[in-house]
Amino acid sequence: MGAGGSAPAGGRGAVMLLSESITEVSVVRLRHAVAAAAGAAGLADGALEDFVLAVHELVTNVVRHGGGSGQLRLVRATSSLSCQVIDHGPGAGEVMVALPNPEMEGGRGLWLAQQLADDLVVDSGPHGVTATVTAHLAAPGGEHQ
Repeated sequence: MGAGGSAPAGGRGAVMLLSESITEVSVVRLRHAVAAAAGAAGLADGALEDFVLAVHELVTNVVRHGGGSGQLRLVRATSSLSCQVIDHGPGAGEVMVALPNPEMEGGRGLWLAQQLADDLVVDSGPHGVTATVTAHLAAPGGEHQ
């Protein structure tokens, strides 16, 4: 989906858990809301911490690099949890997710989100960037799907 689209990530049968505006003053509140909703959806322990940190990195990028505001959508599908973070910045052209030079200040948010989530998809267009992180939920028997 392109930047700024409205279809929930996760496809058919997906349930929207959160749909919130992103601003500088909402960053901490969103981190807590994502943690609570993701925990209630079935993520736990290290998987929950990793997912929340990945989302936090994306939200922080919206504030710092994406025009300062955007939208967060947390969606639960049958076997996964996805968080779509949309900014209203000018777009970033082709987005490369790589660890920057250690002497470079910043620039690690997307790379860190990719390392922490089961999947990261970044779509950049003229009206902003949409980044979606996904975590696989454990099956009822405790195994990841």
